[in-house]
Amino acid sequence: MRIKLLLLGMLAILTPALAQTGYSSHSQLSARLKSLPAKSRLAALASIGKSSGGKDIWAVTLSAGDHSKNKAVLIVAGADGRHPAGTEMAVKLAEALVALPADSLAGLLKNKTLYIIPGLNPDALEQVTAGLKYERSGNATTRDDDRDGRTDEDPFEDLNADGLITQLRIEDPTGTYVSAKDDARVLVKADAAKGETGKYLLITEGTDNDKDGRFNEDGPGGVNIDKNFTYNYPMFEREAGEYQASEPETRAFLDFLYKNNNIHTVFHFGLSNNLSEATKFDRANASKRIISGLQEKDAAVTEMVSKMYGKAGITNAPVLPQTAGNLTQTAYYHAGRFSYSTPGWWVPKAKETEKKAGPPARKPEGSGPEADYLKWADEVGVKAFVPWTRVSHPDFPDKNVEVGGLMPYALHNPPVPFLDSAVIRHQAFFTDYLNALPRTEIVNTRVESLGNGVNRVTVTVVNKGLLPTYAEIGDRVRYIYKVSCKIRLSEAQTLLSGKPNNYRGAMAAGESEEYSWLINGKGKITVEGGSPTSGISHLELTLK
Repeated sequence: MRIKLLLLGMLAILTPALAQTGYSSHSQLSARLKSLPAKSRLAALASIGKSSGGKDIWAVTLSAGDHSKNKAVLIVAGADGRHPAGTEMAVKLAEALVALPADSLAGLLKNKTLYIIPGLNPDALEQVTAGLKYERSGNATTRDDDRDGRTDEDPFEDLNADGLITQLRIEDPTGTYVSAKDDARVLVKADAAKGETGKYLLITEGTDNDKDGRFNEDGPGGVNIDKNFTYNYPMFEREAGEYQASEPETRAFLDFLYKNNNIHTVFHFGLSNNLSEATKFDRANASKRIISGLQEKDAAVTEMVSKMYGKAGITNAPVLPQTAGNLTQTAYYHAGRFSYSTPGWWVPKAKETEKKAGPPARKPEGSGPEADYLKWADEVGVKAFVPWTRVSHPDFPDKNVEVGGLMPYALHNPPVPFLDSAVIRHQAFFTDYLNALPRTEIVNTRVESLGNGVNRVTVTVVNKGLLPTYAEIGDRVRYIYKVSCKIRLSEAQTLLSGKPNNYRGAMAAGESEEYSWLINGKGKITVEGGSPTSGISHLELTLK
């Protein structure tokens, strides 16, 4: 069945389309999300807060039983408004899961919860379906981006009246750009080491409204939520906000993450990638007073998860480094959760040769992501480029100025049908990941009568999952609940030796620990063991 669905999804990408078609506005996405609870009794929807512009930030909860008592995984998307594909994939994933047979979904979610926050920056999402399209990363917070005492005074202008904000290339002897050799449509930095000299200036489409020598530097669009988080916050950087967690969207996410202490792992569909290729352990960075590298055990787990991602058929992902103040690093370094990010979709990697029958293979990758994207777009019939066309420009009256370039959002956001096969592969990956979550159980229980009403009770707590009970960084952050083993007695019973409440750090896959108590009295006692991120088991024993 999975293969059949995969083939259907791949057939969908053969349909010629205009770049960025099929994306939903916030109101359309809200309607789709509100329909989920009616399709499955295991689905619930709630608003976790309002955006700067007053829009609901939705969270989907998929759970069998009490979601707060199950170990959980959180999927979040849309923090950076330039990546609506992440939001679309998260919604499609939720829709695919509720469409499963009821018993299949219940089996997948047994003792587990899946939270999905598909649109963390709903204000920016509106720009994708607006009459004038430009890549808006920020929310509705009003910002004086160029610090001149005025706001939104230098926006983009649609000089060729095509409804798209692209780029301007200006022939100028001081320019630093040249046409790429393998695709003249694309401009790349001139390489002096290769004897190249620049020919073009390259700026975004528009004019210098405030006459400060800069173009389009202060238009609508406020804070990029994926730059407003607390770890390595980029103070005074454009779109980062007045201070860390200044935005209601950022605070809504952090409140949700800290409130739900059962969240074991955070997955972020965003414009960074530490999932397809695992981050390596760096002892120096991991040992700093302010930690800036994965803990050693976490690095080993990350390597395993990366291989799991590849086994789901998700390969050849682009290199997208982590940026300052982003969600993914904050979830790990400050909230103590395993945390991964991926764009979810990218241009399929070209092959050098193609021996099988079918369409000719693409040429190897060339002058960077734009050239690679355009090669792919040409092959599959996606219109993603505005041809360079000469325009008259008031700021460059005596120069040759042309407007054109890659359409806004195109590079990381293909037409929606192209996301289907990626959603299918990610559904398979998340299914495997949910099944690999830690599972703490109480085993090898013994009740031994020692005479005179005294019993020795011995139990072992074991992690029978494939993942640790929580990330090693959690023991450094000290917010994550430790693995516990607790014994509960009645008033007629007395604890002679052993602690009633035992705590320990993260428990690796297959690791176990034995606990023993001496108790005076008869009747039933209760033992519970585990943690919110690995599940808590309860066991009732009878003293002889």
